[in-house]
Amino acid sequence: MNLRAWCHRRSQTLSFFLLTMLAILAMGAMSPLAHAAYPDKPVRLVVGFPPGGSDITARLIAQKLSTLWGQQVVVDNRAGAAGNIGADLVAKAAPDGYTLLLCVNSYTINTSVYRNLPWDLLRDFSPVARYAASPMVVVVNDKLPVKTFAELVTYMKANRGKLNYGSAGTGTAPHLAVELFTQKTGLDITHIPYKGSAPSVTALLADEVQLAFGALSAFDAFIKSGRLRALAVTTATRYEALPNVPTIRESGISDFDADIWYGLLAPAKTPAAVVKKISDDVRTVLADPATQARLRELGVVPAFLESQALADLMKSDVTRWREVAARINLALD
Repeated sequence: MNLRAWCHRRSQTLSFFLLTMLAILAMGAMSPLAHAAYPDKPVRLVVGFPPGGSDITARLIAQKLSTLWGQQVVVDNRAGAAGNIGADLVAKAAPDGYTLLLCVNSYTINTSVYRNLPWDLLRDFSPVARYAASPMVVVVNDKLPVKTFAELVTYMKANRGKLNYGSAGTGTAPHLAVELFTQKTGLDITHIPYKGSAPSVTALLADEVQLAFGALSAFDAFIKSGRLRALAVTTATRYEALPNVPTIRESGISDFDADIWYGLLAPAKTPAAVVKKISDDVRTVLADPATQARLRELGVVPAFLESQALADLMKSDVTRWREVAARINLALD
C-alpha cells in the first residue's frame, strides 16, 4: 500500500471514529442518564416573601437538600408584590433545575386575581413537589359570645353585616377562605385587610375585627392565653396540633376544605429527569423523623406530593379561587 492510500484510509477511520463519538454524546445528552450528576453546582431557591415567614420551612428543606446533594441550596428572598416579583424571576430563569421557587398556595390565588401578571402559574412552571401543609384556624376574640363554630354561624345569622373579619391583605389565602365560607353559608361579614398577619392579629385582639382565618403560628400564643378562641380548622381532617378543635366539615359545612401548602416549582421546560430527581430527594428528606419533627415545630405537617399530584392540586386550586374571586368581583392590578 502506498503512502497516499494509507493516509486516505487512516483519514476515513478517524472520521468514522469521530462521527461515532459525536453520535454517542448526542444520545447521552437526550438520555435521562445525562442528568444523573445533578446538581453539580449550587442551587438557588427563590422566596418571594420577606425573611421570617414562609421562608422558614423553605430554609429547612434547603438545608436538608444541601446535605443530601453535597451542593449548597441558597435561599434568595425576593420580596414584593405579594410574591409576584420572585415568581417572575423564576419563570424567566434557565430551565435547568438550578433556580427553584418556593410556591405557597397564595400563588394559585395570585394567578386567579391579578390582571396583568407577566407569568402564569399553570403555564410557566414545572411543579416539582409539595413538602408541607397546614390548615387555617378559625379564631374569634374573647369578647364575642360564642364558644363553638355552630354558635358562630347562629350569631352571624342573627347579626348580619355587623361583624368584621381581618386578613393579612386582599387576595391572601385567609381572605379567600373566609369568602368561600360566606359563599357556602350565605352569611355577610365585612372584610378589613391589613398589611400583614401581625397587624391583623393586633386588630383582632383590640376588637377592631371579631373573626379571622389564618395559620396557627399567628394565633397560637393568644389561643393558649385565652385571648382568642379557636373554633374550627379549615381542612377535611382535624389538625394534630389542635386535636380538640373540630373541622368546619364537622360543624355542618360538609364540603369545606381549604389549607395552606408549601412546595417547589421549577421553570417550565425543566427536563423531566431533573424534576424527578428533585422530587425524589424531597421525598427522601421528608422521610427523616428529625425533619418531620422540625416541620411540626414550625406549625406545618409534612405532606409530600410528587410532581403530577402537585400539578393537579394547583389546577384545582386555581379553578376554585377564580370562582370565589369572580363572585366578589376581585381583580387586582
